[in-house]
Amino acid sequence: MKSRAAWLGAGFAALTLGTTACQDQDRSRQDRAENTPGQQVEQAQAQSEKAFDDARDAQKQASSEQREAARAQEDVQRKQQELQEAQAQAQKEAQEAQSSQQQAQARTQQAQSVAQQAQASALEAQRQAQQNFATQQQQASNESASANQRIAQQSAQQQQAANQNAATQQAAIAQNSQAPAAQPAQQEQQISGDVLSASAQELLVSQAGEPQLRLKVGPSTQVQVDGRAASAADIQEGAQVRASYRTDASSGEPQAVRIDATSRAQPAAPAPAESGESSPGVPR
Repeated sequence: MKSRAAWLGAGFAALTLGTTACQDQDRSRQDRAENTPGQQVEQAQAQSEKAFDDARDAQKQASSEQREAARAQEDVQRKQQELQEAQAQAQKEAQEAQSSQQQAQARTQQAQSVAQQAQASALEAQRQAQQNFATQQQQASNESASANQRIAQQSAQQQQAANQNAATQQAAIAQNSQAPAAQPAQQEQQISGDVLSASAQELLVSQAGEPQLRLKVGPSTQVQVDGRAASAADIQEGAQVRASYRTDASSGEPQAVRIDATSRAQPAAPAPAESGESSPGVPR
């Protein structure tokens, strides 16, 4: 547009110059009619120089306007190139922004998936922990009930054994008080079982794993271990015994009359004890 305006301006200037030239020619014809030939020549020369000057000025102006038009064209081209570069950069940035948004969405979906899986795992772990806790509570309750039942049974057995022992002692006391002194053999009673503990003064005998009777051992008590005469202190724990006893009239305690003990089976070749410790079942 600016180049076209420059060309229009140059054409207008040339038209103006032509009109001026025509007017000058008309005036020159009038002057020739009035002036002398010499004067007419001078006027024509002056008019010609003026026309050349005007044409030169018009040419300069046209060249200047043409240069301006060329510079304007270059500016337009540069602006167009800058606009294209800006559009390309904007398109590139838009694509990068779209790619970043897609990546962010993908990461968000992945994070949500991981969070859902973690939540599901936590719920499963919590459910499993609750189930294990309930199972442990049930087991503990069952074990407690079983322990209470065993304790009650043991207490009942001990109480029954104590009642039997007391009844036996009372019966023995009553029998001693009623029987003639000349019949001591009728006062003896028998017991068989395992030895829980033994010393020179007493022997604790158990039947079916429960303490039954504590026999007092005196100088008159006959003791045999594996068919040989021995003392009560020689009887090992766990040995099988068969004892006869009488209830002492004064103290009410069972007094052992005769004790026959059978030692536990010993290993054929016991290993030597280390660090000064004796092998199980072997007396020190």
